[in-house]
Amino acid sequence: MDDRLSCDHRGHKRDRLLFPFHGFTPAIGVGILSLVVLAIAGVARHVRHLAGAWRWIYVLTATVALYFNCFVSVVQLFQKVPALKALAPTQSEPPFAVAQLTVLVIFLVLAIAASIRFRVAPAVILATFFALGVGSGQDANTGRRLTPSEINVIASIGAGAGTSGVSGIQTRVLKGDPNKAGLYTIQLTVPANTTIQAHTHPDDRVATVISGMWFIGYGSRFDEKKLKSLTAGSFYTEPPNMAHFARTGNGTVVIQITGYGPTGTKYTESQ
Repeated sequence: MDDRLSCDHRGHKRDRLLFPFHGFTPAIGVGILSLVVLAIAGVARHVRHLAGAWRWIYVLTATVALYFNCFVSVVQLFQKVPALKALAPTQSEPPFAVAQLTVLVIFLVLAIAASIRFRVAPAVILATFFALGVGSGQDANTGRRLTPSEINVIASIGAGAGTSGVSGIQTRVLKGDPNKAGLYTIQLTVPANTTIQAHTHPDDRVATVISGMWFIGYGSRFDEKKLKSLTAGSFYTEPPNMAHFARTGNGTVVIQITGYGPTGTKYTESQ
């Protein structure tokens, strides 16, 4: 028994010392690709001694390998540093794009300088980095997994796009942009004793009550009799252009809505 416990303890200790593995991710894929490219650079430098075409292969692969590392570093910074995460919670926002574009421009300058030093045609390097820039722009928005505490770190705004516009509502954008074409998810925190008059949205939306007691009904005018109380974990829909209304009780309510933008809000009765 003691031997088994000792073995288990050593096994757990080894697990803590190694990197955690939770399945294949884009970051792991970029890391593997970077190692392959770096290996080619090593062959070009130490085996082929930069002879003939191996000169430009070395310049290209060495620069690309370092760019991959910096690309992943920017992604990690925007995921782990609270201040940066608040600026680009889904990594589809302008600050993230500007950061990656800046890194790409820096490596373009470095690549051109390296090509001049090693007497390689800059056009080869520029063409490669143009392709990398297009590819990285398409793959920047990778999968996201957010715990409640991580969601709370995301900077909230007032009643933004996709909400009823009622004062006091706080909005966190978890995915996409409600103002642009594409899938989006927003989380709304609605204060206690808030009444929302009947209104519509142009897109097809689904919603989940995260916490609190949410009262919602369908119709072109607010009608207390048509309200249904939904507790945490409840689900409801907001079909395109179908009028609905809602209110909270004595407590704050958090709801999460997913739709396809661009969205908007049109009231069917006076607020």
